[in-house]
Amino acid sequence: MTNTQMTNTLQDLQDYMFDTMCSADMAVDWYCDRFNVSATDEVIDFVCDAHFGMFADQ
Repeated sequence: MTNTQMTNTLQDLQDYMFDTMCSADMAVDWYCDRFNVSATDEVIDFVCDAHFGMFADQ
């Protein structure tokens, strides 16, 4: 998955996280299922960064 593809899916990811208040692990699982991708380091970093940005995790 390219950076452009991930950027294009960010709104869906943010909507899911806002609606469910999910953990970062759940967000990674949802993202991989929703967009049919593997949980590579790049995908995990992208989703966790988005989760951190939304919830300001410590």
